[in-house]
Amino acid sequence: MSRVDEIIAKQKQLDEELKLAIQEERDAVVADVRDKIKRFNITATELKGLIKGRVTQKQVEEFLKRKETATNKPKAITKKTAK
Repeated sequence: MSRVDEIIAKQKQLDEELKLAIQEERDAVVADVRDKIKRFNITATELKGLIKGRVTQKQVEEFLKRKETATNKPKAITKKTAK
């Protein structure tokens, strides 16, 4: 086997190990979150309220765009009248 083949084989093995490790950690996190939800009696309604209450990046960008448009809009010029 050439060195390149060895490295490719090692890379495939590491990829499989990485996928397995990620899945194991994910399962542990999910189990922890479920345990905390039960322990603190958090309801689905409360979770939905938290998600709805958050501002998304898209909403922030839209707000900044509207704000920039409003500040760059030409202001109305008032004419002075002679008395």
